[in-house]
Amino acid sequence: MKKIFRFALCLALLALASCSNDDGPQQHIIDFEGEEWNSLSAVSYGEPYSSNVVSEGYEWREGVTSLSSRALVDYTYGAYIRVGTILSSYNTNDLDAHGDSTQDLYVYNSASQSLTEGGGYNGSNNFLVVIGSWDPSDDALPEIFFADGKARTIKGCVVNSTAYFLSIAQNGNYASAPLGEGDQITISATGYDSAGAKTATAEMILARKGDYTTQWKSWDLSSLGQVAKVQFDITGGPMTEWGMSTPKYFAIDNIVIEE
Repeated sequence: MKKIFRFALCLALLALASCSNDDGPQQHIIDFEGEEWNSLSAVSYGEPYSSNVVSEGYEWREGVTSLSSRALVDYTYGAYIRVGTILSSYNTNDLDAHGDSTQDLYVYNSASQSLTEGGGYNGSNNFLVVIGSWDPSDDALPEIFFADGKARTIKGCVVNSTAYFLSIAQNGNYASAPLGEGDQITISATGYDSAGAKTATAEMILARKGDYTTQWKSWDLSSLGQVAKVQFDITGGPMTEWGMSTPKYFAIDNIVIEE
């Protein structure tokens, strides 16, 4: 009888522990690693240039949370990306060799030993490149969203600079001056709930003259609350009559989602 009682008590305690865990918030980290993600990486297309990747018709969706994104393409003058997020594993520490617009899917990695491995957070391979519109009249923004329409809390992620962004921010080119004294470039994330109402906006400084993001660092997005969609933007830096001249690029990895 005592053995039966103890067995029943153990089952009850296990059930209680299970219920307690089920009732608490469940966290899921999207690190973009694994075969299913490798097949979506720009490396699998053999292309470090975003517009050559999205011309194939590009979107992705994570299986557990349904977090998704797609790229918008303009076909007016041939296929080129307007806005979007693209999976990549290209990385470099050579801005001269890989810091131009036709290689815009490279993340900066000071310890790069392979152009296609080890550039993600904590030495992983894959990450997202977030691309904003170069056209000031285009109000489209890159976004991620939950395809099932259910709102969740995105606790945060890690962020780094792309090689293209960093090259222009530091050195400039024919179309943009480098960052000058007082220039600052900020990235922002704006959340929207299941009804489409704005929840909040979180910001982080990506670059100032002499102070550039050159390694993965944390971005707290918990202040956005429960969101069904997040839109990203990048603003600041040298301005021309056409608006911001620094390329609107940054990289994201390890998105933490709380159910």
